[in-house]
Amino acid sequence: MDSEALVVGAGPTGLMMATELLRRGIDTRIVDRAARRNPHAKAIVLQPRALEVMARLGLEERIRDAALPLVAANYYTRGRRVARINFRGLKGSRFGTPLSLPQNETEGLLLEALHEAGGRVEYGHRLTGLTQDADSVAADLSGTAHRTGRLLGCDGAYSAVREQLGVAFTGPTYPQSFVLVDGEWETPLAPAEAHYFMGPAGVLVVVGLPGGLIRVFGSAPEGAGEENVEETVRAIAAERSPVPLRLASVAGAGHFRVHRKMADRFRQGRVLLAGDAAHVHSPAGGQGLNTSIQDAHEAAWRLADVIRGRLPETALGAWERERMHVARAVVTDTDRQTRLWTWGGWRERARDLAASAAERSGVLDRVLPSRFAQMDLRYPAEGPALGPLGPGTRLPDIPLPSGGRTHDLLREGRHALLVLAGHTPFAERDVPVCAHLDARTARALGVRRPGAVLVRPDGVVAAAAALADPTALRRLEQLLPARQGGSGTTTSTHHP
Repeated sequence: MDSEALVVGAGPTGLMMATELLRRGIDTRIVDRAARRNPHAKAIVLQPRALEVMARLGLEERIRDAALPLVAANYYTRGRRVARINFRGLKGSRFGTPLSLPQNETEGLLLEALHEAGGRVEYGHRLTGLTQDADSVAADLSGTAHRTGRLLGCDGAYSAVREQLGVAFTGPTYPQSFVLVDGEWETPLAPAEAHYFMGPAGVLVVVGLPGGLIRVFGSAPEGAGEENVEETVRAIAAERSPVPLRLASVAGAGHFRVHRKMADRFRQGRVLLAGDAAHVHSPAGGQGLNTSIQDAHEAAWRLADVIRGRLPETALGAWERERMHVARAVVTDTDRQTRLWTWGGWRERARDLAASAAERSGVLDRVLPSRFAQMDLRYPAEGPALGPLGPGTRLPDIPLPSGGRTHDLLREGRHALLVLAGHTPFAERDVPVCAHLDARTARALGVRRPGAVLVRPDGVVAAAAALADPTALRRLEQLLPARQGGSGTTTSTHHP
């Protein structure tokens, strides 16, 4: 066997996948068909849930230093602002807002994490063949044979891995194309906010970038091609924006089509598909890069435990079901947003009235920031809940009275048992991380009675039980993982 895992594709998905596997002691090789790393900005929005995953790689401060916080989103119809969403009200995460950071810079940070984990990207290796049996996968990389235990397809929308597997990738392509220019734009629009100018003729979006740059993109007029992109963007900016947008210099430009597609399956035998290899959709809401990073992280911790015998093979089937559930939700939601952008007539009036009313009532600020951040996504799961903490929900990342935050308990990449306002009912078990949280912290999490919560390495609740419920406690105990190396860690956050 040449490796325990082979990651094909060195974009954000592949870099996250390979780094997390290496950090967990899995012999991993990562290759990419390109001759060198991606120089283009591409996706620019990092949402809090994906940022939390990157923070566990030790990248939190580096991300904050490089990125621009986005504090609000404004929506306009025919030059009149109809709604505003304030991202500063986001609760339950150390990242209080989305961040703007070009994808090539995000990849640069993930490359640093990969190198720190002992890995490197091998560029110029194209997957040209793939076969598998019950024990391994044989890959042909530009004429060189490589045998691996698992293969992870993270090679984008035109995935060679998916093609070799024969997995269908179905869904429509939007009729309109899109154009963008990143550069220095002279405008009174606030750069730390997103601005959506909607109308039947098309949408125009203005978003700030780090370093004083601004991205302006929108749906192109019918017949606009890949030539003269800068002139096309200037023209739609003048037509759709009620305030001046003057292009002073260009840092990058592009013309692209948007698809709404999903793979029929994300797992076939010993091969997994993640990121754009598994799903693509509209850029509305800045969801694609974030969904892909989470695909990879959640696959990697499970796969490492399967390889080491700590989890059964069925754990990868659970990953596929969960991530397909998320992908369907994201594809549907971004499609709805994209269609809303260009409504006209009575639909436009109804949309604007509803948006204005929702802003005045506070609904927009209460609901949409956490939705865009994917913090309210819940995996389909059954079992007892402890207040809002039930199987499939995300553990909020809140401050602890002794210092740090709840998600710091997950930095070691292991399951954590949180005992809330009580004593551990599993003293005889070797739990890798066991934290005792006091009654005040429990209340901040929405829990009003003593209980225990088992949290997965991705911050998702695996099981919850009230300490007074022996049936639920037995169910939780059955899910406690085997010892994962080293001695268990116990922390306490009791107030004096």
